[in-house]
Amino acid sequence: MKVKYLFLLLVAALIFSCSMLEQKKVYLNKLQVAKVKMDTTNAKDSCAIVDILWFFPSMKRCGIDREQVNLYVCKQESTGDTLYVFAECGPDKALPFFKGVYIMKGDIKRKDLKEVIVSVPENFIIPKKAKYVFSDLFWLED
Repeated sequence: MKVKYLFLLLVAALIFSCSMLEQKKVYLNKLQVAKVKMDTTNAKDSCAIVDILWFFPSMKRCGIDREQVNLYVCKQESTGDTLYVFAECGPDKALPFFKGVYIMKGDIKRKDLKEVIVSVPENFIIPKKAKYVFSDLFWLED
């Protein structure tokens, strides 16, 4: 029962904080590129399973800045690591699911960017040396 109330409180906080989003630059040299541990190891379809803790869609129109990204704050199921996933921006890129989302090994991208722009609450901070990855996220239907 406590988990349900905590979840509702977090959702309310997210809704309230979304009204106070601002554009922030994230300097990637202060973070650490994640070595994502794959949970399934098929040669072709290796993937990592994550749960989305927070999602911050880009509030700016995509395509104007190539550095503009959606931000997913995720927890990898197998390791418990927090991953900051930078994904292509756009409303069609947003996932309506939060549990059991996949990062496919073939979709992890290497970007030569020094910074990215995210839309986050004013008080949101990504800790130094936090692990990040550039990738799209997927939800697979059975």
